[in-house]
Amino acid sequence: MQQYLSSKYNEGFNISSPKYENGGLGIIGSWRSEVQPVSNKQLKFSISCTPSRDGTFNLSSCSDQYIAAIWSVQASKELEAIVKEVNASSSNGYKADSAQAEIILSGDLVDSVNKQSKYEDNKTKDEDFLYRLIIDAPNDSQKASYVFKIVERLRQEGVYSVDVDVNRNNNSKIRCEVFFNKNKLGNKDDIESCIVKTRE
Repeated sequence: MQQYLSSKYNEGFNISSPKYENGGLGIIGSWRSEVQPVSNKQLKFSISCTPSRDGTFNLSSCSDQYIAAIWSVQASKELEAIVKEVNASSSNGYKADSAQAEIILSGDLVDSVNKQSKYEDNKTKDEDFLYRLIIDAPNDSQKASYVFKIVERLRQEGVYSVDVDVNRNNNSKIRCEVFFNKNKLGNKDDIESCIVKTRE
């Protein structure tokens, strides 16, 4: 893992003890670990490595979310400005308790991006790029429309591949997830029908 990260990014990393996941009889699992760049201890991301059938590793065995973690910081700053806008336009001073962005990369994109790649150039992609909007908001009749306004503002910024992760109205520990993209634009009712579910 260290060799893979160092050769890919040309910097040092602190890697926690890897955990073996999803392996079993006749099934090759993967090693997963949490990582921090030496240059930025505040940043955390995951790396996973899957060995070949003979149990060896090479550089193509691993995949990481380092660039996604960097972009998540940028996306959260962008989100902060959007939330302020939506708060200013909402009635009765309604606003979210908290909101943050998490970028998740997959497929070809996760291996093709590097530190020179820009968030602005990639956030508009509908494949292999996911923007998780993690939001907690007070239970209120305008909750769904408030959250969807944020989704619509993200679209104005070119972000369509959005996974809304929001608290349910019944204070359940199980959160509500609603996915939107260019082919599934949806509306506030998609969020409403999820947050009002009463089952655990």
